[in-house]
Amino acid sequence: MQVKKIICAAVLSLATIAPVQASIIINEIMQNPNAVFDSDGEWFELFNAGLTTVDIDGWTIRDNDIDSHVINNGGPLVILSGGFLVLGRNADPAANGGVTVDYQFSGIAIANSADELVLLDGSLVEIDRVEYDGGPLFPDPTGASMALTDPLADNNVGSKWATSISTFGDGDLGTPGRCNIDVGEVCQTGVPAVPEPTTLLLLGLGLAGLGFARNRLH
Repeated sequence: MQVKKIICAAVLSLATIAPVQASIIINEIMQNPNAVFDSDGEWFELFNAGLTTVDIDGWTIRDNDIDSHVINNGGPLVILSGGFLVLGRNADPAANGGVTVDYQFSGIAIANSADELVLLDGSLVEIDRVEYDGGPLFPDPTGASMALTDPLADNNVGSKWATSISTFGDGDLGTPGRCNIDVGEVCQTGVPAVPEPTTLLLLGLGLAGLGFARNRLH
């Protein structure tokens, strides 16, 4: 009976774990470009800190107010393990300050002062959120992105962000589509933000075996 309880607990754990897509994090935000107008030059970057490729087609970007956009790529929009994806208001590098944008969104303005970026999966489960204050807790740059300094830290904490110092495109500062090494970030490929299902399955089987062995000894 004890073994059955352990196995059931393991199965229940597998059914209630956080989704694999929880490894997708908001890694960089250009909220106030200087080389071009905000309506062309605003963008943000996602990083996949997990072990599995994730398709974000059908996901939702929103803030805490009325801004909202459902990603409709016309097909898969994948982020490889350890990979990056840049989403921006204008996908034309000749007009957006020289950024290579992987997906162009609409209906979202990234405010220069306090604002929020919230990412929901296709089932409207919240995957990540950043609520920045436009200073003093978060950086408040002009012509530079806010860059996360540690992809495994809580990215909703202002002290985990810094102002980019690397030049790109038409002269603004940031590292779109790349690790934020200019602010000391180490983007480790294949580091899961949550335990993978296989890992938990092995753990559950191990616990079940341990319980069976103890039951035999008694």
